[in-house]
Amino acid sequence: MEISRITLRRHRKSWGVEVTLGEGEVRRYRYGSEAQARYFAAVFELGPRWLPPVSRRSQRRSRAGGPSVERAASGPA
Repeated sequence: MEISRITLRRHRKSWGVEVTLGEGEVRRYRYGSEAQARYFAAVFELGPRWLPPVSRRSQRRSRAGGPSVERAASGPA
């Protein structure tokens, strides 16, 4: 896996890192602070062998009745 470009972006109150792979695939990661985003941008710049999976957290939050809602309604695990 070859990383061709890393872009640091601010989106409203959060920060993100956009990693473009050599094959043209783009992965976007969101972080709560600028410091976190800059740290991971530097890590990606070093060229890790694998990239972490992209979080689907924002999609879960927008879905009514998602798994986290069911878990909360059923009580403690």
